[in-house]
Amino acid sequence: MNRKLLYNLLALMVLFSLVFSACAAPATEEPAAPAEEPVATEEPAAPVEEPEMLAGLECAPNCQYSDLVVGFLQTGSEGGWRAANTASFKETAEQLGVTLKFYDSQNDLAKQVAGFHQFIQDPEVNVIVLAALETTGWEEVLKEAQDAGKIVVLEDRRIDAPEDLYFTYIGSDFAEEGRKAADEMCKLLEGSESKKVWELVGNVGSSAAKDRGQGFREKMGECGIEIVNSQTANWSITEGKQVTEAWLKESKDVQGIFAQNDEMGLGAIEALKEAGLVPGVDVKILSVDATAGAFKAMLDGDLNVTVECNPLLAPQVYEAALKAANGEELPKWVPSQEGVFRSDDPNLQEIADGRKY
Repeated sequence: MNRKLLYNLLALMVLFSLVFSACAAPATEEPAAPAEEPVATEEPAAPVEEPEMLAGLECAPNCQYSDLVVGFLQTGSEGGWRAANTASFKETAEQLGVTLKFYDSQNDLAKQVAGFHQFIQDPEVNVIVLAALETTGWEEVLKEAQDAGKIVVLEDRRIDAPEDLYFTYIGSDFAEEGRKAADEMCKLLEGSESKKVWELVGNVGSSAAKDRGQGFREKMGECGIEIVNSQTANWSITEGKQVTEAWLKESKDVQGIFAQNDEMGLGAIEALKEAGLVPGVDVKILSVDATAGAFKAMLDGDLNVTVECNPLLAPQVYEAALKAANGEELPKWVPSQEGVFRSDDPNLQEIADGRKY
């Protein structure tokens, strides 16, 4: 075999070996395809936390009235209504087994705030009940009370503060009382050519005075009532008489007097009599509260109408406090039920005999 043929044969064998090796070579793993981007999914929701209780004592959810130690911040003495309100809290606490610590603010806002601080610092007190002298200035102490774990319930008087700083308000719709008063005054002055009215205002910083005045004005225009004099007499018989006397010296051209509480109305009645006018006849008198004194004045013919403001709020307040102690939700306002009483009511004597205040 010549050399050239040998070389060709060897080259052919090498080529055949390479082709065979390439076909028989084990399959190598293909490079992994680039990972697909993860499909966007909603992040798992954070575990739902149990709603934080608005409050609650260690005895919750089985607290009893006997577990409550209530610090009650009363406004002070403002006549029959306030006395009945205070009596309601003391008597009901004794009946239910509530421990009551009573603080008389003596109609002094600074003293009332100081009393609030005392109850916050008192380790025994777990509920603070506030009958606020004024609507403003409470946010700081309410936050302190909340930080101290105290339950705060408002009674009788609203305040201007965030609702999450107190549990609930138990009391009247003062604006509605004012609207009722305007409706009644419209009836009393129906047919009168002139409808000039004097307004005796309570403590000007209180929610009762503000809202009753606002409510009266909302409705008085429907029959043409005109308020020609308006001045505070601080819920007092004495001041109600003094303010009315001063107005009478200037003019006796008045057809109606709207007193924002019974005591001021009774003071106005005294002033009218001393000025030679017949209250209830020459000048129509309307007041708010419906106390025993107002019923007597209506039976005597001196007072035409009284719009009720219920002072017996303690049962509702203590019930609300107990629910709060057990961590229950509460509405931010629990209204009291109230009516209107007129001097010509046929059963007026019977109603008067049944009054507790």
